[in-house]
Amino acid sequence: MMQRRTLSAILAAGAFLAGCGSEADNKQAKPETVQGLRLQKLQIQAVPDELEAPGSVIAAATAQVGARTMGTVVAVAVKEGDTVQRGQLLAQLDERELAARRNAAEAGASSADAGVGQATKAVAAAQAQADVAQKTYDRYVYLKEQKSVSPQEFDEVAAKQQAAQAALEQAKAGLRQAQAGREQAQSEVRAAESVASYARIVAPFDGRVVRRTVEPGSLVSPGMPLFVVEDSSRYQLEATLPTESLAVVKKGAAARVQLDALFGKSIAGKVAEIEAGADPSSHTARARIDLPHEVGIESGVFGRAYFTRGEKKGLVVAKDGLVTRGQLKGIYTVDADGLVHWRVLTLGKEIGNQVEVLSGLSEGDVVVLNPGAQEIDGKKAAGAAESGEKHS
Repeated sequence: MMQRRTLSAILAAGAFLAGCGSEADNKQAKPETVQGLRLQKLQIQAVPDELEAPGSVIAAATAQVGARTMGTVVAVAVKEGDTVQRGQLLAQLDERELAARRNAAEAGASSADAGVGQATKAVAAAQAQADVAQKTYDRYVYLKEQKSVSPQEFDEVAAKQQAAQAALEQAKAGLRQAQAGREQAQSEVRAAESVASYARIVAPFDGRVVRRTVEPGSLVSPGMPLFVVEDSSRYQLEATLPTESLAVVKKGAAARVQLDALFGKSIAGKVAEIEAGADPSSHTARARIDLPHEVGIESGVFGRAYFTRGEKKGLVVAKDGLVTRGQLKGIYTVDADGLVHWRVLTLGKEIGNQVEVLSGLSEGDVVVLNPGAQEIDGKKAAGAAESGEKHS
């Protein structure tokens, strides 16, 4: 009898505990409600149909600054990344070497001046002798006509006159040669003076030093590139365009530009120039797009240019509503029962503060606009209306 009562008690207790467990499970199964979510029902709308062209930022003006004469570098005044102004010293060559060249040229010029002086005196002496010989010759011509001199005497005077003229021509030729030598020497002096100014290697314009390939003590020669300076006030995006896009993209066309360095921010650009011919192997052409002055723009930055071709139909969502999980991007959606689900999306182009949805959503889906950092997957949106209208 006692055993029966004990068994009944155990069965009753088990039934009671099972009933309590079912009630707990029911309570636990009820989803948590999330307050304050803003919802939006998606609709197909017109979005820009854009042509995308990848590219890299370049400076509108870039110069390779090299040596204009041979010499030894004694000082380098700038380093990579420095901002410079037009005419600012970049590097200094050893002026003693250049001064020695100038001194040698000046010595040559002095010697040439002395040679011209001597040649001038020689011409003056030869001219005097030629004048005397000419007068004597003229007098003997008259005497010959009067038959007052013998043929032998006349021939001797004529020979002296010819010799004096030849000596004069020779002296004049010597003077011309000396004068040419002086011109050459003076030209070398001027060149040496210019070379002396080449000891200062300076910036060609205001900008920034992006590369330096010289150190103090280096021996440089004419044409050797030492620095690369770019104009940091003007940058362009050099974009690659497929040839079929050239019917849409023309010089002066507006472009929407996004640069990685600006974290997706769109800036307005304008096509400055387009290559005259396309690359026959890749069937592409390059276009340079002027960029506005923005902090963060510098050469080498990757970016994309977008050119509007018209409009197309599509879905867009607010970028603030996107949730990133690892390498995936998605958005919270709300079903007809008000339950929240995270859904993976394939995204397209960014359009202002919105982004195009290529797959993962359909017209009529309701999405959460302000999920914040909270995890709401599987929870219930408070006040979620089955109609999918916006809620604040």
